[in-house]
Amino acid sequence: MNNYNYFDTFNNTNNLFGAYEGFLKGNMFKNLYNQYKNYQPEIINSKNEQEQELFNLNQIEFAMHDINLYLDVNPNDQQMLNIFTNYKNTYNELFSQYEEKYGPICVNNTNNQIPYKWESKKFPWEVI
Repeated sequence: MNNYNYFDTFNNTNNLFGAYEGFLKGNMFKNLYNQYKNYQPEIINSKNEQEQELFNLNQIEFAMHDINLYLDVNPNDQQMLNIFTNYKNTYNELFSQYEEKYGPICVNNTNNQIPYKWESKKFPWEVI
């Protein structure tokens, strides 16, 4: 299964890693990444489509968080704000698609429906 990497779509400069590479390295910013000795990040392979989609959400969420930290210090950087907005929009879209297919991820997205949706579906770790 392929991992999504939104780098080419969202970033017109060479300052950022893509979401996948940034997630694996723990840093979106190339100029701040300092490799430890000869450490190479482990390649993550998903076993099925649901794992892949959840992994894609994690990548994008990490990218948003890291760029948000940068924007806390540099709130007027319009280019980074645009990149953050693109990641946020993609995350929201993929999040909705994931919940439609597999059920809710977060308790706060249940719209107070009783019985709760998560009670009727298996959790990802229960489906092996």
